[in-house]
Amino acid sequence: MEDVVQLKKFHDIPEEELLSLLHSSRECGLSSDEALRRLRIFGPNELAEEEKIPWWKFFLRQFKSPMVYVLAIAAFISIIMGERLDAGAIIVVILINAAIGFFTEYRAEKALQALKSMVVHQVKVLRDGEVSLLPSQDLVPGDIVLLEAGDVVPADGRLIEGYSVAVDESALTGESVPVDKSVNTLSEDTPLPDRTNCLYAGTAVVRGSAKAIICATGLNTELGRISEMLQRVEKREIPLEARLAKFSRLLIKLVLAIVAVTVALGVFEGNKLLPMLQTGIALAVAAIPEGLPFVATMTLALGVHRMAKLNALVRNLASVETLGSTSVICTDKTGTITVNKMTVREHLVTNDRARDLIFKVALLCNNATLNNENQVGDPMEIALLKWASENGFDVTEIRKKFPRLKEDPFDSSVMRMVTYHDDFVAVKGAPERLLQDCKFVYEDGSLQPFSPAACDKWKEAVEKLASMGMRTLAFAIGKSLEELAFLGVVGIMDPPREEAREAVANCREAGIHVIMVTGDHVTTAIAIAKEVGILDDSDSRALDGQQISAMSEEDIAQRAREVAVIARVLPEHKYKIVKGLQKAGEVVAMTGDGVNDAVALKQADVGIAMGIQGTEVSKEAADIILEDDRFATIVNAIAEGRRIFDNIRKAVVYLLCCNLSEVLIVSGGILLQLPAILLPLQILWINLVTDVIPALALSLDPPEADTMKRPPKRKDEDILTKAHQLKIGIFGIVMFLGVLGATLYTLKFLGFSSLKATEIGFHSLVLAQLFFVFNVREASILRHPSSLWSNAYLLCGVLASIFLQVTITYIPIFQNVLRIVPLSLSEWSIILTSALIPTIILQLHKLTKGV
Repeated sequence: MEDVVQLKKFHDIPEEELLSLLHSSRECGLSSDEALRRLRIFGPNELAEEEKIPWWKFFLRQFKSPMVYVLAIAAFISIIMGERLDAGAIIVVILINAAIGFFTEYRAEKALQALKSMVVHQVKVLRDGEVSLLPSQDLVPGDIVLLEAGDVVPADGRLIEGYSVAVDESALTGESVPVDKSVNTLSEDTPLPDRTNCLYAGTAVVRGSAKAIICATGLNTELGRISEMLQRVEKREIPLEARLAKFSRLLIKLVLAIVAVTVALGVFEGNKLLPMLQTGIALAVAAIPEGLPFVATMTLALGVHRMAKLNALVRNLASVETLGSTSVICTDKTGTITVNKMTVREHLVTNDRARDLIFKVALLCNNATLNNENQVGDPMEIALLKWASENGFDVTEIRKKFPRLKEDPFDSSVMRMVTYHDDFVAVKGAPERLLQDCKFVYEDGSLQPFSPAACDKWKEAVEKLASMGMRTLAFAIGKSLEELAFLGVVGIMDPPREEAREAVANCREAGIHVIMVTGDHVTTAIAIAKEVGILDDSDSRALDGQQISAMSEEDIAQRAREVAVIARVLPEHKYKIVKGLQKAGEVVAMTGDGVNDAVALKQADVGIAMGIQGTEVSKEAADIILEDDRFATIVNAIAEGRRIFDNIRKAVVYLLCCNLSEVLIVSGGILLQLPAILLPLQILWINLVTDVIPALALSLDPPEADTMKRPPKRKDEDILTKAHQLKIGIFGIVMFLGVLGATLYTLKFLGFSSLKATEIGFHSLVLAQLFFVFNVREASILRHPSSLWSNAYLLCGVLASIFLQVTITYIPIFQNVLRIVPLSLSEWSIILTSALIPTIILQLHKLTKGV
């Protein structure tokens, strides 16, 4: 028996051949000795442990950023130059930034542990001809297991005996309703969702009882294959991290250029090399926006808090901004686009008499129960109960009036269910079966023979309902099964959420392509997609899993914006779809709730799991969890993500404009051979205190008017485009000229001392920067004065910073450290005038541009 193997495909092998291949017996199962031998060969029926990441590695990961390297170099240089206060402040910023990132992102990688929890612990196994209760870890290929309603399937196997078996496979295949199982051998090319003779680990038996032979255990199961795929998915680069890294590299080059130019100019003017090196390094430190990492991290953290109020729980800090960059949403259908409740959408009856009878049969030929919110039974039968109740039929009263004598349960081989009552039988089932079985039909108020022409007419009606993506059920009643009268059919489907159509329309306006990726049948998917606007009525951009299998990732990339529906997909299909879209340069948000979604969720730029219907596996693999499972919540979260990036960009522009003005003031003073306009500790005060408060308040700025009316950012778009770089240059020069003018005026025309002129320049720069924060918005305050009050935090932050700046002139410790003294009212008027001029100029410029 050395030739026993784990089988990956076993749906197309005849039962006797399968038993022979696995050297097992349907009556006796395996012997205990043989089972023990196979356990040593194949190992336990469990998934491998993934190495856990210790907490300290998560903490160290927070320091792997070019911006942190820049700040660390600045701190090191400050220590060498004896500026210990500067160095200490920079180190504190680095540690605060790391702490926020660590506490937000630290979490154990539990996706694999969640998968393992789906493997059951005890199972009924036929060994040595007797049924025993054994740990599921001891199962081996060839074991015969016994299952009934409520059991979780412990390993992959083939059904060899079943009684009205239905299995919930939604977590694995995405199928929205339980799948009826049979023992029939299937063709080799049958896709996994349609393998009705197979049982898969982690799925649940919801009806009937079954005997199955185990064909694959542990990592060889479909569940195990998903766990291996999860471990192979590499950590993706987050767009915001990539943009900040690129920005930091640009900043390093800029800083080096500033040092080189300053030193060269100073030496050229006859200054000594060492003092000029110190000046150049001081300028370099001034050019670095020390508060930027803190502001960026806090902006994301505040965004996480706001998104929680939108029912979106964020598990990965940087994914907040990534969501705002999303260009394609791959959304699940069931529970996200739809309400995840089977509902009778259409019903067709033969006449008025048949209408009352069809409700009666729907209640009697039905095993579900409905008691307020307590619903037990098959989803389609629950839908029938709700439909009848909503039309005025009392379930309890009718069932009491017509008690059931016996039942023929639904079976896939007979495709119907029959209940027997005192003087009639009630039947429901597949239309093709009941149209064949019925001999009569209610027409013109009486019972008439069911003619072939009438039968063909009903077949057409059924086909029309099916083409609309509905599952159809037919109903009949009669004195016996030989005298059935056809009553009509109902169309049942999971309806779309009310807000889904508007949310899809908002995506289109925002340039986001929506693709429905589902395990359901193509016709069902297309019907829902058309109803919510993912597809137009004339559109047929749909693929299925088999077509995806035949396509390469490059093929998918070429058709990234053409396809809108992909149905009957497997886990590897979803993973392939995400990879293909990413190759096309798209930023992909993937939604999912099942085990089959976990790999794609982990690979996607933003993985979004469902909080209500989602499995623990999908939640642990995702970056964001939707508490309400609604597609509209994703769209709202994208708007929030765009707002966050816009506000981070505003903060970067603001801080760099401020730092550029500082660099120009110091270097301009050197070139004009003026006394030092800014002292090193004054620069540090501005960068870490005065600048940070307004920059942080910018994170709470309301969204721009066109936030969801413009296309997503390109994946390679920098934080600062050329337009932003030009804006920084112009704004920085305007502020520099205003402060320089105030300094020269007090020094040359008013005859102030160099120390007093320096203080005037220091205060002028601080106020100029605080007023300038309102210029980073696109709209002009002169044209839209209400924008001044749109962010109360920003306005309060600016006023608080002004109050702080005035107050420190009266505090001895600040007077000593910053070399400042209290100023007169006339001196403050000079400062206020010079500080306002740059903002007035920039606002007039915006006004002339019509913004």
